[in-house]
Amino acid sequence: MKIRIEETTYEGTAAEIMDRLRLGTFDPTEFPDTESYIWQLRANFIRMTGRDCILPDNGVEAQARAMFAELAKIGALEVLEDG
Repeated sequence: MKIRIEETTYEGTAAEIMDRLRLGTFDPTEFPDTESYIWQLRANFIRMTGRDCILPDNGVEAQARAMFAELAKIGALEVLEDG
């Protein structure tokens, strides 16, 4: 997978990219793992947009892909490759 957020391009699996974003937060220890970070992003997304954001139960990779897809729909990032 390859995504662009503003001027930065990230490449790897969706879970790897999400983990890099988690580690780049102001306090990465606030979220002990990638899944907790994804669920926090989901809560912020819902609060910010008023739209629901359904995440699958079948693992962090699927959750990260779903979260990136929802963020792309509102223009928060661009999915360059989804493979």
